Amino acid sequence: MSLLTEKALAASLKKLLEKKTLNKITVRDITDDCGVNRQTFYYHFHDVYDLVEWIFTQEAQKYLSDGIDAKNWREVISDLMEGLLEEKSFVMNAYYSLNRRQLEEFMQKLARPAISDLVRQVEGTRIISEEDLEFVIDIATFSLVGIITEWVAGGMKPEYKEKLDRLFVLLDGTLEGMLDRVAKR
Repeated sequence: MSLLTEKALAASLKKLLEKKTLNKITVRDITDDCGVNRQTFYYHFHDVYDLVEWIFTQEAQKYLSDGIDAKNWREVISDLMEGLLEEKSFVMNAYYSLNRRQLEEFMQKLARPAISDLVRQVEGTRIISEEDLEFVIDIATFSLVGIITEWVAGGMKPEYKEKLDRLFVLLDGTLEGMLDRVAKR
């Protein structure tokens, strides 16, 4: 029942975002639209921004639930970008209502665990300090989040695939190369 309520609250927020900006939507607006009381909302979320973060997390989990590895990372990222494009009005409204840093923090929080899994898989038998491994994970996370943030800031144009293809060309073999270099340190 809990997940059903959370999904209903999320659907109400998305519906309201078609008419108002996020910073103009109140908990009361969401609960009135959803047909639940305010206490129900606060049982699940601290505030509207907590609900936004939950929505982003749920959307990301659709694409990351099967895991990300050296074989499927391109497909996972492409599918994620397509999913964001399908939710364009929600993403753009969240972007304009949050500051850029908040959006980047949301995305980093979602992307970092998956990228960490990928980097640790690629690490293989290399002997790398945890500090160096974390640094490589940071670089990969910041690169991906930066590309996505710039795309959102530019209005989420469908031509993103060209830029994404360039990112794939640059990243192909890059993780291995970075890990090789830090392993030699």
